[in-house]
Amino acid sequence: MRNIVSLGNSTIKPLPVNNQGLIINNNINDCDYIYVTPSHQSPTTVTMPLANRRALLDQAASNDIILVEDDYESESNYQSNPLPALKSLDVNDRVLYIGSLSKTISAGLRMGYVVGPAKLISELRALRRLMLRHPAANNQHSMVLFLSRGYHESLVKNLHRTYQDRFQIMSEELSNIMPVSVATTAFGGSSFWIEGPKTLDARVLALEAKKIGIIIEPGDLHFYGPTPPKHFFRLGFSAIKTEQIRPGIKLLADLITQLT
Repeated sequence: MRNIVSLGNSTIKPLPVNNQGLIINNNINDCDYIYVTPSHQSPTTVTMPLANRRALLDQAASNDIILVEDDYESESNYQSNPLPALKSLDVNDRVLYIGSLSKTISAGLRMGYVVGPAKLISELRALRRLMLRHPAANNQHSMVLFLSRGYHESLVKNLHRTYQDRFQIMSEELSNIMPVSVATTAFGGSSFWIEGPKTLDARVLALEAKKIGIIIEPGDLHFYGPTPPKHFFRLGFSAIKTEQIRPGIKLLADLITQLT
């Protein structure tokens, strides 16, 4: 999203987050649009509490702000039921709700959706018609059948059970045998956001870890500014076999110790 907005003439304003996601204060009042991921803040995966969601909606209404809600991985909450989306709480047409089927169905499908006012959807359709006509009609029709018959809901439930097991194992291992790193408190999503020792360079760690079969994502690209910190990284668990998590964390912890 940051790269897309950078193509235009808009001014990008980075907004700070904490362990409850976007910080709701007067710092946001001069924004025209706010891109927000309340279910799982990207990349920290923390969830915005219900009270903060209501406060954000009130502030958006008072200051004529449009909220772009990217609700990816909204169902992956491993400790309680998912919180209601901002869009479901919105009574002032302040929220544009966007999502994708890439995470649950296939990254190559490239099919997403927008929930917003009818007039906006009409304009978006006109723009899309000029840009790419429309996605393949057979793909759209197949997805309609997949959704309407409940197959997607069943798939999400199965994924949730699998991810929950992996989440628990990885959470335990990060706490027990990787004391050099601190995982941000979270209870959902498909990855962990990890703060390593200040002396760690996560890009060097990524290169060395890849040599022993471990893939991580350096975290500096998620920061906005000329000198991002280098000791953060993201560790996913959606594409790894459950039995490989414990030995993998041990190898990664040993490697971090060597590099710091």
